[in-house]
Amino acid sequence: MCTIPPAPPPPPASIPTSNSSPPKLSDFSPTFNNNDICEWANREPQLWEVCAKNDICLHEAPFHYKYKHFESIMQVGPTCGLVALSMLLNGEVTPDELLDISKIDGYSNNGEMFSCNNMAKLAEKAISLAEIKNVDVYVKTGNLFSEEIILELLNGAILLIAYDADFNHSPCLRHGHTAHWALVCGIVVIKDPGDDYIADSSNIYVLCRHGKSRFLAAWTLNDLDKSNKNLWEFSPKKQEDGLKYVLPEGGIGEVNGLRDKFLLFKGL
Repeated sequence: MCTIPPAPPPPPASIPTSNSSPPKLSDFSPTFNNNDICEWANREPQLWEVCAKNDICLHEAPFHYKYKHFESIMQVGPTCGLVALSMLLNGEVTPDELLDISKIDGYSNNGEMFSCNNMAKLAEKAISLAEIKNVDVYVKTGNLFSEEIILELLNGAILLIAYDADFNHSPCLRHGHTAHWALVCGIVVIKDPGDDYIADSSNIYVLCRHGKSRFLAAWTLNDLDKSNKNLWEFSPKKQEDGLKYVLPEGGIGEVNGLRDKFLLFKGL
């Protein structure tokens, strides 16, 4: 890995809206305006920024990467899954419209989505409403950190996945108490993996968006996999917040829940 650059200052006070154009390199801190840093990514400003901040291939292009830009949408209330799905659809079906559908179909009361299977049904309906053609949706069980999924991402697949979010929204292990949805819209393979893509867990990063930040995130695929696999139970705090949530039979850790499951989209 390359030398870690100085820590970036706080983001600028003026934050672009979800309808604004992607930021330009000049919008970022002068600390990062260095042609020697992440030159390989300078055609995608948000990719460039997240790699610079996370010390990913600062002075040498990665072995392979794939990235698809989606506009960010900020969530209101417990609508992280609906917002992530709306981002995937480029806002063609809004989070409010998805909330209405999910209520009518009995998937949600407040925007929460605690069933991967129900999310797949909602996604299929939303894709139809958006009139997006030739998109296939798959519910995958297990094997997130695998050569199969790495190659799917390198071939342009997009993922929707639930995980436990830490204070900075990165993956953590809290037994499902901070379950949150993210859109996986890219992947970076730092160095040649040889015959084994998963031999080095620090070699594979995924590029993600979610409803609590306007900035692209980069996490190791292994960390995201571990976090997804630990979604065992509904948050005790939410059980006492006065809202009524729709939970799958057996809870979020069982077959109809979120644990060890994710959605894979092809054709977008």
